[in-house]
Amino acid sequence: MLYIELKVALLRNMKAMINLDSLFNLFPHRDVSNTEEMAYIDFADKPVYKLGMYKKLILNHINFRKKVIQFFKQANAELSVEEMQEAGEFVTYNRAWSYVKQIDISNDDHIEAISTYSDDALETTLELGIKYFQNLEEYERCAHLLKILKKSQEFTS
Repeated sequence: MLYIELKVALLRNMKAMINLDSLFNLFPHRDVSNTEEMAYIDFADKPVYKLGMYKKLILNHINFRKKVIQFFKQANAELSVEEMQEAGEFVTYNRAWSYVKQIDISNDDHIEAISTYSDDALETTLELGIKYFQNLEEYERCAHLLKILKKSQEFTS
């Protein structure tokens, strides 16, 4: 019984020391019923995201290729290193293409994205993409990448 009385006394003292009303008043009150304040922006649909993902995938290709080779070596020892490198390139460049194919150089938002990422690294990744797709004779893809490259060069000159 003494234990319960001590616990009640301790809880009262703690409540007196910590005023919950003043504690929660430290944080601004937000009306969550007003959904206009709470806007969700999906950056995956923005051209700057798409161009950035293209650039990132191509720049990280060497590291990705090493991981793919290691994975395939563990999965199937009969595959040659050359076949594994080709598989890694195929995955990388086609995944990167899935982002960059949506860039439209006639759209101002897309041109702004190109301006944002315009540097030597972007130009290198675009040139690598052109070279890769030339070897596969995917000339429509090459033409699209070349248009983006030329637009990018306008900002770096």
